[in-house]
Amino acid sequence: APMVTDGTIAFDTQGEAFFSMGEGTHRVPMSMHAENRARLCERLRKRHEIGAAAVVFLQGGADQPVYDTDTNWAFKQESNFQYLFGVKEPGCLGALRVRDGRAVLLVPEMPEAYQAVCGPRKPPAWFHRAYAVDEVMYVHEAKQALEGLSAGELLIFQGDANRDSGNKLPEPELLEEASFKIGREASQIFWDEMNECRLVKSPKELEVLQYVNDVSSHAHVAAMRTSRPMQREHLAEATFRYQSMLRGCFRTGYDCICGSGRRNAILHYGHPAEPNSELVAQGSMRLLDMGAEYHCYTSDVTCSYPVSGTFNEAQRAVYGAVWAATLAVEMSIKPGVNYKDMHRLSQRTLLEKMKEAGLFLGDVDAMVSAGLMSYFMPHGLGHNLGLDVHDVGGYAPGVFRKDDPSIKENLRLGRDLKEGMVLTVEPGFYFIDYLVESVVEDDKLSAFVNHERLKEIWTHCGGVRIEDDVVITSDGCRVLTVVPREISEVEAVMAGQEWMVSAACCRQYHAPGPRL
Repeated sequence: APMVTDGTIAFDTQGEAFFSMGEGTHRVPMSMHAENRARLCERLRKRHEIGAAAVVFLQGGADQPVYDTDTNWAFKQESNFQYLFGVKEPGCLGALRVRDGRAVLLVPEMPEAYQAVCGPRKPPAWFHRAYAVDEVMYVHEAKQALEGLSAGELLIFQGDANRDSGNKLPEPELLEEASFKIGREASQIFWDEMNECRLVKSPKELEVLQYVNDVSSHAHVAAMRTSRPMQREHLAEATFRYQSMLRGCFRTGYDCICGSGRRNAILHYGHPAEPNSELVAQGSMRLLDMGAEYHCYTSDVTCSYPVSGTFNEAQRAVYGAVWAATLAVEMSIKPGVNYKDMHRLSQRTLLEKMKEAGLFLGDVDAMVSAGLMSYFMPHGLGHNLGLDVHDVGGYAPGVFRKDDPSIKENLRLGRDLKEGMVLTVEPGFYFIDYLVESVVEDDKLSAFVNHERLKEIWTHCGGVRIEDDVVITSDGCRVLTVVPREISEVEAVMAGQEWMVSAACCRQYHAPGPRL
């Protein structure tokens, strides 16, 4: 009998395909991607600029060699292709007829020798069943596939550049491309509508995002419990990755950030030049920003805590201010609220609380006008979350971050919120050397600062960030992340108290005012 290697694709008792990393892990039905395709086509059909013969044509991700070697970087599917097809294999193409949603998946035809190196060659019939598409052909049959769909105009992912990176995807490598018309204006509309589809998560997508948050919460608690002074910072990363892998999440959505002490103020610490490698000093604060990924959907969670297990007075003051800002935002967000206003709310809350803590002096309105918080929280409040850690749709179509010069920080999400959006709430307060020195040297800004108190807090803290992943509900939000947040909870868990991670434990808030 031939060898069978379905791997991460399995079939339920009704024969429906799903993705899973095995027993105890979440089952992602392939019907989720079919529903995503239907949602996109429905939006496109409402646009008069899209013709009746329009066909979406996408190129999936490809294996990328490690420089000039014969090994490859770890493969991750291109996010838009993942959204529409959920395919784990590299080198594929996809075509989607807008008028009726007919989907054709094109897969590479592997040579016979592939079987010796990579295992059995799966026939088109396997892909047809596994990925819930209407038809499967080989990549070299792309021309025939498009002709079979009566493609009069191709929609490719060639609109604006990605709002966060400034990069664009390459155009699909078409055989005899000149025989097909590429709709440039229509492709911009496709780009916008695709981003708007990905912006609002479906119930099945929310189940995946809850799962990766549950996994990340388990892993963060394990890292918190095992944290010790005089360990290397990267042992927390090792614990997080191990606990995530046990639950089927073999990737993280971004490089793990595992700072300690003054390194907590390095926003993206953990990159190759600063690889979470220092010793954790006695009495220092830790800042761990790590998010598990599953089926390409990622979480993004940050926990800050004292390695001693007990907050000292300075650490308690800064953490308490950041937690107050987190709560202020989470209790206020709901559909129709603009996230720029939440960014401003978090800044004001931090100023008020740090004034109460004795760090700041004077009038809070004057501090806001002077832009004081830009020196202590030089990043935006949060961003969308989904198939990318900085997910698409942070600004409405045709609106750009630079259009509002009143916000100096890099705010990746600046639009009215919608039910079903998943985003991060991540206020922070940091003592970044050159920014603090800039405040001290500026007469106007320096007048707001108690310099003796600054020395006390700076020595003990470095930086604090709290980051939750939340979904917008009809009248508020539900926090998907389930980790200790109150100071009493953090200290109790680090002392060995049990902590329950379950969707049933998620905090939920109902914002004041009428529903939209």
